[in-house]
Amino acid sequence: MKFVALEKIIAESSAMKKTMQEIEKIARSHASIFLMGETGTGKEVIAKNIHALSERAGNAFIKVNCAAIPEPLIESEFFGHERGAFTGAMNRRLGRFELAHKGTLLLDEISEIPLGLQAKLLRVLQEQEFERVGGSESIRVDVRIISTSNRNMKETVAKKLFREDLYYRLNVVPIKLSPLRERFEDILPLAEYFLERLAEENQKPRVYLSAASKQRLLDYPWPGNIRELANVIERTVVMHSAATIEPEHLNLDPYPSCALPVGITLQELEKKYILDTLALQSGNRTKTAEVLGISTRTLRNKLHQYQIN
Repeated sequence: MKFVALEKIIAESSAMKKTMQEIEKIARSHASIFLMGETGTGKEVIAKNIHALSERAGNAFIKVNCAAIPEPLIESEFFGHERGAFTGAMNRRLGRFELAHKGTLLLDEISEIPLGLQAKLLRVLQEQEFERVGGSESIRVDVRIISTSNRNMKETVAKKLFREDLYYRLNVVPIKLSPLRERFEDILPLAEYFLERLAEENQKPRVYLSAASKQRLLDYPWPGNIRELANVIERTVVMHSAATIEPEHLNLDPYPSCALPVGITLQELEKKYILDTLALQSGNRTKTAEVLGISTRTLRNKLHQYQIN
């Protein structure tokens, strides 16, 4: 089981102040919550804080990364399985719903769940009970669901990639997290917070940003949002021992050019943008997905579409 404490959230911008007010209102309810926003905007941190402020705080907080689980194993991950349910099932295994009983279950990147499993998930949410894979016993659970996605869910539903009834079951209370480039006032406080935390964790002297470095951080578009900012600060502290961080110390990734070739189709433009970004990330698919604001599974499917292994 996983228990979480209240995490510090930087909220200097009006957008984040509004989000924090929403969290305080809804945390003690039992309503399902849908967190929407680009990759790296802090959806998991917000989910943990909702749990920590709720009446379920003394019970488990369980996370499922729906985009990272191979499709044949998702049902077992959700609902568990009995011994002998399939090849390799040597022992009974409890699923994430069962582990989250009386607590909170975070369904991260819910839009990546296959359509075939969505109907089963809807039934569990409606009836609060399920059977383990290979079992016949009905297991009742009391779970608060928080879902996240970096997709436009209304478009995903319109394309028949996600069930409309499941979406509205999950989307009782929607919260939209703004990207970091729209939260100008939060950039420097977040950078300072990461610098302070790194100094404490590594028992090293605190380092500081020069005025020019601060301006460099403010000028950068942050396609990877807060996660990218945290990575940049950590990489800079690890790679440089100077007491003051200068602009040349900040290893910021180049941003793909917005110049559009004449006559290119939207499909060709998408392919070019994805492949250019992949090249800039030295072939690192996880980092590329973060920069593009899509899941690694979506990126993998796109590359397969382009016949790139």
